[in-house]
Amino acid sequence: MNEMAAAEVLHPLGEQLSPRSSKPQNLVGWLFGGTGLALFALMALVGLVMRLIQAETIDITSVWFYRLMTLHAAGMLAGALLSMMGGLWFVVRAVVPELNFGRVIASWASIIAGVVLVLVAVLIGGFAAGWTFLYPLPFDSSGQWSTWAAVTFIIGMGLVGVGFLIYCIDVLRATTQTYGGLTGALAIKWLRGKDPTGPPPQVIAATAVSLQGIICSAVGMTIVMALLDHTVDGDVMLDALWAKNLTYFFGHTIANLIIYLAAGMIYVLVPLYAGRQWKLSKPLAIGWLFTICFVMTAYSHHLYMDFVQPGAPQMISLVASSAAALPVAVVTIYTGMMLIWGSRFRWTLTSILLYLGFAGWAIGGAGAVLDSLIPINFKFHNTLWVPAHFHNYLMMGVGLWMMAMVSYLLERAAGRTASRRTTIWAPALMVAGGYGFIFCWYVSGALGIPRRWAVHPIGTEGYSLVASIFVVIFLAGFTMLLIEFASLARTALARRRTATAEVPLQTEAPAHPEPAPGAPEPMLRSPFGIGVTVGLAVIASFVLLPPISDASIATIGFHHLAHGVQFFLAAMLAVALASTPSIARRMTPRWTNFGLAIVVLIPAAMLLFMVPAIYSEIDNDNFLHASYHFGVLLLGFITGLGASMLGRVAGWAVLVSSIGMALMFAAGVTGG
Repeated sequence: MNEMAAAEVLHPLGEQLSPRSSKPQNLVGWLFGGTGLALFALMALVGLVMRLIQAETIDITSVWFYRLMTLHAAGMLAGALLSMMGGLWFVVRAVVPELNFGRVIASWASIIAGVVLVLVAVLIGGFAAGWTFLYPLPFDSSGQWSTWAAVTFIIGMGLVGVGFLIYCIDVLRATTQTYGGLTGALAIKWLRGKDPTGPPPQVIAATAVSLQGIICSAVGMTIVMALLDHTVDGDVMLDALWAKNLTYFFGHTIANLIIYLAAGMIYVLVPLYAGRQWKLSKPLAIGWLFTICFVMTAYSHHLYMDFVQPGAPQMISLVASSAAALPVAVVTIYTGMMLIWGSRFRWTLTSILLYLGFAGWAIGGAGAVLDSLIPINFKFHNTLWVPAHFHNYLMMGVGLWMMAMVSYLLERAAGRTASRRTTIWAPALMVAGGYGFIFCWYVSGALGIPRRWAVHPIGTEGYSLVASIFVVIFLAGFTMLLIEFASLARTALARRRTATAEVPLQTEAPAHPEPAPGAPEPMLRSPFGIGVTVGLAVIASFVLLPPISDASIATIGFHHLAHGVQFFLAAMLAVALASTPSIARRMTPRWTNFGLAIVVLIPAAMLLFMVPAIYSEIDNDNFLHASYHFGVLLLGFITGLGASMLGRVAGWAVLVSSIGMALMFAAGVTGG
C-alpha cells in the first residue's frame, strides 16, 4: 500500500504494522471472506423467514420451518467458520510462510462441498432434524425425509469437519515448525525465559485453535462415522448419551473456536487503526493456555438436564464454562480497549465494525455464562435465551468482524475508505436492528418461551413480530453495507487497471515464491524414545490385548475395543520405524500432502471397517478372520506412517486423535 493510500485508510502509524501481503494471502482473504459473507447474507434471509413464521405473518407449514431451521444453523456456522479461517490465515501467513496455499484451498473446497450436500439434503430431501443431528432422530423421521437425505446431511457435516481438520493440521504443523515446537508457538518458552521475543499473539491464537480443532474434528468424525455405520447395518446401535456427548462436544467446540479464530485476526487488524502494536503479554499467553483446557471441557453444560450424565463432567463443565470468559475473552477485550484508548483511533467503516464486534463478544459471552450456571440453566436452556446469546456473539461479534475483514480488503484495494454516510448509517442500523432482535429473544427466554418451536404459545406471537421488524432494520443496514462494498470493489478494479496501464501501485508486497519447507521433525527424537515405544507396544500386545480379545467374545463393545488396541499398537510401531534415522531422512516435505490425506481418510475408514456386518460373517472362517485383523493392523500402521510425515507436533496430535476415535467408537457403538 503506498503512503497516500495508507494515510487515507489506516492510522498514520498503522502502515508499518500492516502484515506483508502476498498473492496467496489476498486470494485466501477474498475467497474465504467472500464465501462466508455470501452464506451469512443468504442465511440471514432464511432466519427472517423463520421469525415471520413464528409471528404468524406468513403462512408456511411447520414442516418447512424445521427444514429452514436446520439449514439456517448449519449454513450460518459454515459461513462464519469460513470467514474466520480465512481471516486468521491471512494475518498469520505474513509471519508463518510455511502455511501452504494448496492445503487451505483444499479445506475450503471440503467445507463448500459439505455445504452443498447440506443444501441438497434439506431443500430436496427434506431433512429437518436440526444441525445437531442427534441420534436417533435422523433415522426416525416419521416419514418426513428418507434415509438418503439423512445420510447426505451427515456426510455434508462430516466434510465440514474434514475441511476444518485439514486447515488445523497445516496451521499447527506450520506454526510449531516456525516457532520452535508447541512450547515455542504457545509462548511457554517465552514465559519460562527461554525465548527472548516469543511468538506474535496471532500465532499463539492459531496454534491453540488448531490444536483444539484437531481434537474437535476427530470427535465429530467419530459420531459421523458411527451414524453412517448405523445406516450400513441397521442392527448397529449407538448409546444415546454417548452420541449426545460427542455431538455437543463437536458442535459447541467448533462454535467457540470460530470466536477464537476471530481473536487471532483482530490482534493484527485493530493495531492498523490504533497505530499501536498488540504486544505479547503474560496474561495473554497464560490465558490462551487455560482456554485450551476450558473450551475442551465446557460443552457438557448442554447436558445438565440429562439425569443419567455422570455428575463429575457436569461440575467440570460448570467451572470451565464460567472460567472460560476470563483467560482470553476478558484479556483480549480489555487489552483491545486499552490499545484503542488514547491512540487517536482511525475511525473508518472497518475499524468501527472491529470495535463493535468487541461489544457483541462481551454481551453474548455474559449471556452464555449466565446460561451455563446450573440453577439458571434449568430455567433458560430450552428457551429463546440460548439463541439470544449465541446470536449475540456470532451475529454481533463474529458477524461484524466478518464484515470488517471484507471491508479491510476492499478499502485497502480501493485506496480509500467507505463513504461517510455508509460509515455512520450502516453500523448504526445493524446495531439497532441486531440488538433489538436479540433482546427480544433475551426477554422471551426470560419469560420461558421455548426455542425450536415453529408455533409459539398463544399470545407470544408479538415478540416474534417485533423481532422481525428489528431484523428488517438490521438487513437495511447490511444492504447499505453491501452496496458500499460494491462501490469499493469498482474503485479497486479501476485503480488496478490504472496502475497496470501507468505506474504500478504498491498495493501489496511483491509476490514471493512459496518458501521451501523444512523436513518434518521425527516424532521420536532419540534411540531411547524409539526403544521405549517399541517396548510398550510389545508389552501391551501380550498384557493388554489378550484379555480384551477374550472379553470380545461376550460383547461387541470389547470386540471394537480390541480393534482399537490393534490399531494403536500398529500405529506406535509405525511411528518408531519412521523415526529411525534411515527412514526419517526419507520423510521429505514432498510427502506432507500424502501424509495429510492418510491421517484424514484412514481413521475414518477404520471406523467404517468396524461395522459388524462386515466381520460377523467371517468369524467362523479362521483365514478370513485373521485377514480382517491384519487389515486393522495395516490401517493403524499406515496411519502411523502418515502422521510421521507431518512432523513431531502435528503428527502426535493427529495420531492421538486417530487412536482416540477408535477407542471412543468402542465405547458407544454396539449391536450388529
